[in-house]
Amino acid sequence: MQRLQQLDSQLEAMLSTDGDVDPQLLQQLLQQREQILHELMAEPELLEKSAWQAAVERTSCLLEQISQRRDQSAGQLQRLQHGQRSMQVYNKFR
Repeated sequence: MQRLQQLDSQLEAMLSTDGDVDPQLLQQLLQQREQILHELMAEPELLEKSAWQAAVERTSCLLEQISQRRDQSAGQLQRLQHGQRSMQVYNKFR
């Protein structure tokens, strides 16, 4: 469970920065997290209910942060594409 908490802290730190997130590193960390969760679920008798509930809450927070990042990136892409189309129209009439 400690490995999961450390990985969650690393993911939260990565997602809370204002800069760009490295998608490959994010994917790698999420895969590691999934693997740790599968290992923990394979031995449910070793899990404390409160620790598991905290992990579920962290999962919800991480999903929300990832969703916000995705929406932010989609908005940036949309503005970039709009700007490129505007430049194409501008250059057409120049």
